[in-house]
Amino acid sequence: MPDILSTGVSGLLAFQRALATTSHNISNVNTEGYSRQRTNLSTRIPEPTGAGFIGSGVRVSSVERLYDQFLSEQLRTQTSGLTKLDAFHKLSSQVDNLLADADAGMAPALQEFFNALQGVADNPSSIPAREVLLSQAESVAHRFQTIDQRLAGLRDVVNASVTNTVNDINTLSQSIATVNQSIVLALAQSGGQPPNDLLDQRDLLVRQLAERVPVTTVEQDNGAMNVFIGNGQVMVLGTDYNQLDVVPSDYDSFTLQVALHTSAGPGPDVTNFLNGGTIGGLLSFRKEVLEPAQNALGRIAIGLAETINAQHGQGLDLNNQLGSDFFGFGGVTAQATAAASSRNLGVATVSYSITDATALTASDYRISTADGINYTLTRLSDNSVVGTYAPGAYPATISVPSEGFSFSLDVAAAAGDSFELRPTRAAARDITLLIDDTKAIAAAAPLRATESVANLGSANISALDTTATATTDLAAVLAGGNVTMTYDSAIPGYTLGGALAGTLAYDPATESAGKTFDLGAIDPDYSGITFRLSGVPLDGDSFTISANYDGVGDNGNALKLAAIDGTPILSGGTTTFQNAYGQMVSQVGARTHQAGIDLGAQETLVTQAEMALESVSGVNLDEEAANMLKYQQAYQATAQIITIAQSLFDTLLNAVRS
Repeated sequence: MPDILSTGVSGLLAFQRALATTSHNISNVNTEGYSRQRTNLSTRIPEPTGAGFIGSGVRVSSVERLYDQFLSEQLRTQTSGLTKLDAFHKLSSQVDNLLADADAGMAPALQEFFNALQGVADNPSSIPAREVLLSQAESVAHRFQTIDQRLAGLRDVVNASVTNTVNDINTLSQSIATVNQSIVLALAQSGGQPPNDLLDQRDLLVRQLAERVPVTTVEQDNGAMNVFIGNGQVMVLGTDYNQLDVVPSDYDSFTLQVALHTSAGPGPDVTNFLNGGTIGGLLSFRKEVLEPAQNALGRIAIGLAETINAQHGQGLDLNNQLGSDFFGFGGVTAQATAAASSRNLGVATVSYSITDATALTASDYRISTADGINYTLTRLSDNSVVGTYAPGAYPATISVPSEGFSFSLDVAAAAGDSFELRPTRAAARDITLLIDDTKAIAAAAPLRATESVANLGSANISALDTTATATTDLAAVLAGGNVTMTYDSAIPGYTLGGALAGTLAYDPATESAGKTFDLGAIDPDYSGITFRLSGVPLDGDSFTISANYDGVGDNGNALKLAAIDGTPILSGGTTTFQNAYGQMVSQVGARTHQAGIDLGAQETLVTQAEMALESVSGVNLDEEAANMLKYQQAYQATAQIITIAQSLFDTLLNAVRS
């Protein structure tokens, strides 16, 4: 039969432990990751008597951790999304502010450069106007370089942050495995009772890991937790853990990737699978904002240099020389070498050169071959196949007019080899001004047309223009001397003399309103040299086209250079340079703005998830104070049972003695 003393003692011990649990909750009210605990009581096994079962007191059945796995996983998921957006938005905002800056951005520098070109067009003989042009040209080149340097600096920030984040991931994975080991041991020693504080510690570590990379978890029967990242890569398996390595990209040592560590060193590349957490934000920023911005800026630099150079070469400077290149940089006028994958087995080298700046995109490209015979060119911005080529003989050059470049292979590549082309990536970094002499600015048109003072008819020549074509050779034209045109009514038309021989059909009876001619029809070197004849000539009337030497006050070519400002050139002749830069700024701004909106929404989701978990696991001091009072009263009441038992025992002893 149970005695009253043991029943009372069981109550004292039970309520003492309940008070201890309540005290533990109160003490950890501000401890990060702590889950509220509750002491669960149950009756001890009653003892049978002839009158029925009589209870034998109370016992502590468990100390329960108030925890909801679903809510915890939801918080981890939302946290991964928040830290990704936060990292992305912070870096993207820097690019947005840089590009859109009203003073330090590219737009004002471009506008001031074209204003200076217009200044020379307005006063081509002015040396101060030419000095301003050279100063603004130097400024626009320097602005390209400065912005690219800032973007390159952000690439360094991304690399450093990726390295630090991977180090954190490795440390946390190791810590989770260590706690797993402690949990397995504690469960074995306690007969299966959960070590609540260790479980909290592990959950906090997993949550901290989720801040850096998206995770999924699976709990084993022995209490250990397996942790996976990406699309199922194992980071923690029971008491064992894996590590990540930061390695250079296969194509670019300045671009860091993430790989699983193996006993033999870096293993499979998992970069593309890390789409959440801080590391996901860093990698997304690099892929979606930073690299496209550098490429787009480089495309504008190449387009500007190519267009200005081409037009400048169509004019004469103050030294009576055709204009030389205004801007220059490697990769625009010379071939650049594509980046070969570090995994390539062959010795082939791929080079490429810009063939049409107007067709360039802001994308990188990959050339790959599965069999060493057929080569596939992929545009990486949208992963679309541009074309498949089979050179046959080597060395081989393949033109890709739709993308504005050509590429060459010196020898056949090995099966499985690949190469990466970045046609515009380094252009903004490398652009430089090549002219430092005001006399070298080719403001004058290369040719001029004059009529003989002896002409008696009403004919005139006008609209002399030079537009470069694939065969135009202005140097040969200037060296060849004058071209004369003498009217002969017997043809009817003009007989060419001087540097050219031939006739130009012109019938004043039907064509006196005007007829346009292209001397390229006579000689390909003169292709693009056009003029207009009108009026009624008389036999012997003549005109002369000659080199525009000493045309100090001529602004024919300067006007064309200044007109480039409003001419659609990029994107296949549909976008001006200013519009292309504006589109670039708008795209970055829109992406940044959307990230800001998403970040605000994600913060709300995280707050809701935290509140939901807090409602289950959080410590409520009012509730704990009530529990403390309840257990204190129960403890005191149980103590009275022991006092009564002691009194009864004393009474019994006294009765025996007497």
